[in-house]
Amino acid sequence: MTRQYILIFTLLLGYSTFGQKNLKEANSLFERLAYAEAATAYEAYLKDAPDVSAQTWKHIGETYYNLKDYVKASEAFMKWYNMEGAGASLQNSFLYYDTLRRLMEYEKAHRLMERYLKSYGNPDEYGWYSEERSRFEELRRADTLYTLKNLEFNSQYADFGGSFYQNAFVFTSSRNKEANQIYERNNTPYLSLYKILNPNAGTDQDVQLFNKELETPYHDGTSSFTADGKYLYYASSYQTGKKKVFQDDKRNYFKIYRVDLTQKNYKKELLDFNGEDYSTGQPFITPDGKRLFFSSDMPGGYGKADIYVCDVYEDGTTSKPVNLGPNINTLADDFFPFYKNGVLYFSSAGHVGFGGLDNYKSFYKDGLYGVAINLGPVINTNADDFAYIECREPQMGFISSDRAGGQGDDDIYGFDYNLDACIQYLSGTVYNLETQEPVPGATVTVYLDDKQKYQEVKTDQNGTYNIEVLCETDYFIEAFKAGFSKDGLELSTDILPDRKMEMLDFKLKDLSEIFTIEDEIEKIKVDPIYFDYYRYNINNVAAIQLQKVVDVMNAYPDMVIKIESHTDQRGTDYFNKVLSTNRAEATRDWLINNGISPQRIESAIGYGESRPVNSCDEDGINCTEVEYSENRRSEFIVIKR
Repeated sequence: MTRQYILIFTLLLGYSTFGQKNLKEANSLFERLAYAEAATAYEAYLKDAPDVSAQTWKHIGETYYNLKDYVKASEAFMKWYNMEGAGASLQNSFLYYDTLRRLMEYEKAHRLMERYLKSYGNPDEYGWYSEERSRFEELRRADTLYTLKNLEFNSQYADFGGSFYQNAFVFTSSRNKEANQIYERNNTPYLSLYKILNPNAGTDQDVQLFNKELETPYHDGTSSFTADGKYLYYASSYQTGKKKVFQDDKRNYFKIYRVDLTQKNYKKELLDFNGEDYSTGQPFITPDGKRLFFSSDMPGGYGKADIYVCDVYEDGTTSKPVNLGPNINTLADDFFPFYKNGVLYFSSAGHVGFGGLDNYKSFYKDGLYGVAINLGPVINTNADDFAYIECREPQMGFISSDRAGGQGDDDIYGFDYNLDACIQYLSGTVYNLETQEPVPGATVTVYLDDKQKYQEVKTDQNGTYNIEVLCETDYFIEAFKAGFSKDGLELSTDILPDRKMEMLDFKLKDLSEIFTIEDEIEKIKVDPIYFDYYRYNINNVAAIQLQKVVDVMNAYPDMVIKIESHTDQRGTDYFNKVLSTNRAEATRDWLINNGISPQRIESAIGYGESRPVNSCDEDGINCTEVEYSENRRSEFIVIKR
């Protein structure tokens, strides 16, 4: 990334040119972040140095790392590591690890990290790393669904970030034009906010300074706006008037400001959480203006810069910032939060990725942020890829990157994401819980997050099923067969095309003691409810069986049934129809009077003599009284449970 961007969090006093090229001077330049001059001084020192200390090799490695000469950085880091790096902390070893990633030497990087974690890490750290690395290796082999385009308005300078204000796209740039009154110091262009109406079609001629009244002679960026366009949140070099404010450590820190754009005269409000000895930057305000995400290297974080969030009150004050936790933040830099529809997008150098900063996403649910998911190849490379935002149009957006082939330092790229082309495959087996035997003919149903049915299949003779689902989608999957219990699970698919998720098995309990299946119709299993001849009142014997129905329905609180009542074949059709209807309604009323909600009984219908269990004639020649009584019955059909 551009040196100007690195300075967002640690802006030092201006560079000086030293004539002497000794180690002391080289270290001084290194401490002042004057990496180009430091490299020259270190090279001069190495010509005559009989012995080079491990610390000096580490400084040389960091110098070349920041100059993006990763080959020389790797050589210096390796010498440092061979001298003392193996016993160094992970924080001190991280740049060597990332250098190897930037050179796409992923196996070497893995061995370095694994060696450290096995020697010094705890089981949780090693487990976290192994899980992330496994996902990353799978990701490297996957196809991408992203199409990227370098945008024409990019300049030879740094262009990055992005937000939307009214009909304009606002971004951060160090493009150096006198008309924009950008202050230069030692040929170092400062960052300012710019705007363009159509970033996908615009050229350099379309770019304008966002607002001259808000611009300072120093660094300004990045920005975020409330959806109504009233408030701007942005980061800027801390200054009084037109002078930078330096703290005791001679550093000029970034701070986040809020501006009411509806006022005639703009006033920069310094937000509560800014501090004297740390930077805050890269704000993202949610569209409703109630939550503000940002990055900061404030004390108490997990590493360098972490991502935080705070509530924003109506008077503009904020709550105490909350760190987003270890699923998001790492020992390295975690930057550029963007939040939409319960998903946090961010950039990180600390998770297992392609090298440098990569773009990630994390699902926010029940007050917690889920694991970081790398967005995959093309959107990420072994360069710095960061500042993911989405357009108002679905599956379109922008990222920033300093990858090879750009127009300048950091460039802004537009992307399209073809979600519909991303298919994953689920398979598994439905088993009998007690016997572990497969259950053929079970129904496996996939529901979308809003409980809308997405797909339904039957298990084969081996109890197995296969289903295709979309990537990046929340599902609920349920297995069921009449006469068995249900089993279900929640599943959120990730971003990997053609991923196969096998052994998503279900176990169903045999409920044959409770339910019976007749002609593929599930019924509550009770002894026949016999009615007295020409009667429809619930006698004591019938009440015992009906209590079983109440008990089953209480055990399955979502169950809905319908009642069907029948008579024998003696009497007229009309009389039997009326009698069976009375029996059905009497059965329904008894259940309701004993605590079953009327809404759980879909219907109570009498069918008269039209559906006998035993075929009898009216004269009783071919049926006994027991057979006649078996025809006088009520049945309880399960509609759902």
